[in-house]
Amino acid sequence: MTSRTEPARSGRPLGFDRAEVLTRLMALFWQTGYDRVTQQQMAKASGLSTSSLYNTFGTKAQTYRLAMDNYLEQMVGALAPLTDGTRGREDLLEMINRLAHVLDTSQGKYGCMATTAMVAPVDEHIVQATERYRGHIREGFRRVAERARALGERAPEPQMVANLMTAAVLGTMTIARAAPDSPELHAQLDALRAFAETWVS
Repeated sequence: MTSRTEPARSGRPLGFDRAEVLTRLMALFWQTGYDRVTQQQMAKASGLSTSSLYNTFGTKAQTYRLAMDNYLEQMVGALAPLTDGTRGREDLLEMINRLAHVLDTSQGKYGCMATTAMVAPVDEHIVQATERYRGHIREGFRRVAERARALGERAPEPQMVANLMTAAVLGTMTIARAAPDSPELHAQLDALRAFAETWVS
């Protein structure tokens, strides 16, 4: 799904859980945005000194690339019912429920890290990673619609589903950042579920 940009590291064993630290840094970038994150904030969030941060993850830009890749891998997991499932409508509903679960977490109120990055991408790595992400979402919806139609369900034309639902999901994630606890967000998720329910045989 995404390529990784690994900075050079020393041969000494790490005295901390690298994946856990990267998750904390991902949350910092996700909440704050690349431009507003400082080295001091990164050190505080990670619990590492600035030199240890650099030796482990590289520059701020390199760390952000790794954090974005980590975020996108997690979101691909939420989309798995679309790409890896064997059902139609039920896979679509499962994916929507997974999305709702993501939005119900403490980080869900930050919306979509990728959508935020698309507005002002830091570099070409982020541009390509978020383009692949959008393509992955679109392809997942196309596949689930094709499966649904093959199963005799009343799914609309697959490419239309792909474009419509990609826009709907990215829009829902944007609303989650703007108004995380609002009736608007719950209404949006309910509308996605209602759309899936229309696919009945």
